[in-house]
Amino acid sequence: MAYGSTEPDREAELPLRLALDAAAVGVWEYDVQARKMTWDHRVREGAEVDADFEPSWEAGFLAILHPDDRPAVIEAFRSLVAAGVGGSLAIECRLVGRQTGRVMWTALAARGVAASDGGLRVVGSARNITAQRLATDELRRVNERLEERVAEVVAERQVFADMFESSDDQVAAVDGELRFIAMNAAYAKAFRRLFGAPPRVGDKLADALAHMPAARDAAVSVWTRAVNGEVVDVPRSGEADPNGAWYDIKFRPLRDRKGRLVGAFQYSRDVTQRVRASQRMREAQEAIQRAQKMEALGQLTGGVAHDFNNLLQVIGGNLQLLKRETAGDERAERRIDYALAAVTRGAKLASQLLAFGRRQPLEPRVVNLGRFLHGMDDMLRRALGAEIELETVVSGGLWNTLVDPGQIENAILNLAINGRDAMEGRGLLTLEAGNGVLDEGYARQHAEVTPGQYVMVAVTDTGSGMTPEVMARAFDPFFSTKPEGKGTGLGLSMVYGLVKQSGGHVKIYSEVGQGTTVKLYLPRVLQNEEELPDASGAPVAGGAETILVVEDDLEVRETAVALLADLGYRVLKAHDAAAGLAVIESGATVDLLFTDVVMPGAMRSADLARKAQELIPGLPVLFTSGYTENAIVHGGRLDAGVELLAKPYTREALARKIRQLLPTRRQDSPSAPQDR
Repeated sequence: MAYGSTEPDREAELPLRLALDAAAVGVWEYDVQARKMTWDHRVREGAEVDADFEPSWEAGFLAILHPDDRPAVIEAFRSLVAAGVGGSLAIECRLVGRQTGRVMWTALAARGVAASDGGLRVVGSARNITAQRLATDELRRVNERLEERVAEVVAERQVFADMFESSDDQVAAVDGELRFIAMNAAYAKAFRRLFGAPPRVGDKLADALAHMPAARDAAVSVWTRAVNGEVVDVPRSGEADPNGAWYDIKFRPLRDRKGRLVGAFQYSRDVTQRVRASQRMREAQEAIQRAQKMEALGQLTGGVAHDFNNLLQVIGGNLQLLKRETAGDERAERRIDYALAAVTRGAKLASQLLAFGRRQPLEPRVVNLGRFLHGMDDMLRRALGAEIELETVVSGGLWNTLVDPGQIENAILNLAINGRDAMEGRGLLTLEAGNGVLDEGYARQHAEVTPGQYVMVAVTDTGSGMTPEVMARAFDPFFSTKPEGKGTGLGLSMVYGLVKQSGGHVKIYSEVGQGTTVKLYLPRVLQNEEELPDASGAPVAGGAETILVVEDDLEVRETAVALLADLGYRVLKAHDAAAGLAVIESGATVDLLFTDVVMPGAMRSADLARKAQELIPGLPVLFTSGYTENAIVHGGRLDAGVELLAKPYTREALARKIRQLLPTRRQDSPSAPQDR
């Protein structure tokens, strides 16, 4: 757990903190290069230091280690550091309180992880096992006495039973004929839970398990090995336990005082908490690594998308202008259409990268996904083809959810097309929408999930299915099982990023030859469904108002100016926010501010918009960008009241967006351009 981390890091680490607090496990961290150590409150309590104490390797950690345990711990730590990232240690040692000198047995576990500066961090846990250690030592002493007094074990078993009967560890002994001669209550209880009937002293093992031949044969085999003098360990055995418990099981031969074999005993310790804590630690570390990977990818895709979308805007905008100038020249128009199609594909690629990196600016609306799916029916049938049967199943009383309609439409379309390809153009595709609850148990198994109520959308195909190896990589960017040139490998990545950015969860179910189901879980909201505007069919109309274009990229600025002028608008332009404000302050008539989001200079575009609206109350502001960073987007969503036209935009999209923002402003010229 990285102290002083960023907010996204802390959010990603929250499940780990909750799990560790619930398990009463302390957390410590050591930066190997900086030689800086951090303890949480549980470690400080064990070391008997206050919150102001600044631990270090020598004066802190080594100082509280018991002298007899110090060499082993140092050697284990050196091995971890030598192994680097992925190295681990697990050791039991004694810590000595600085104030009272109290000795506390502690289970230390740690793993090496990569630091942000490329160095090595050691992230570890500390759990107080004093009570368990004392009980184990006592039980071990009992077992040693049991071995030394084999000849007297039957007569004295009550004495020994009094000593270990209250132990949670399971102990049983058999004679040479595999007949039970002793067992404690914990063993009898576990035996009954696993096999349905409690054993009794005097029963033969084979008779006690006669109703379960497979379990009987396995038990007889391992007990026989111990009776014949073999030491048998079964670490972390838990597959057969219906309660999901895990045990370390040891079988040891019993000898009398003369060393003769007279039977065997079994000692089982419940290590469920230790195993689950280790699993939670591993899952949390994997979640942290995924979050770090996502953050790095997001930063990369943001920078690439900004420049890439600016280039596409220049290319696409000028191609659209050129197409209008070459109207009637079919050969030229065809070539321009090919180029514009390539611009569209490039824009989709950049959008998918941003979606996976969770950098896509979302405009969420309260949506009923049942009606939404029915509204997609015609589009999906055209995309799937005549040989794919489409079935849509919507549960009654479906809840509403908050999601970006355009993005969820793209996500469902991507999943449908993936299903079509998996079915090789023939089969059944089922869309399902229903209510669902992801409970605490599910959330414990999936660290990134918040328990609660969700709206579930499932897309199921009857195609070829996926292997476990393919499922494990299905959401990785650029991973695809399609032939080269048939896919970008970003479709599922976009779906994953959108759902995660919307606070949801994605789950894939698939078997080879049995098809695939992808389930999207989006959080339930209680608000009423919003009416979704549809401006796609509106005519492309220009106007005669004056628009101020603020854009730092010369080519993008000139392209935007040309598109607006072609639509009939009067256009003013500025190369940055400060220059744009100067135009406003000059008293020039401005009916709409059209500004890029990410620009160099001391003044941000958001500040320009605020000051411009102070000078011209009610001034409409339209932002544009290929990547918004955090200027007008927070929590992955556009700020309230913000209007954004993402680059690269078309002449038609620009025209409709501006008329949407200027619906009541009277156009000065009756001859403003209008396309039908």
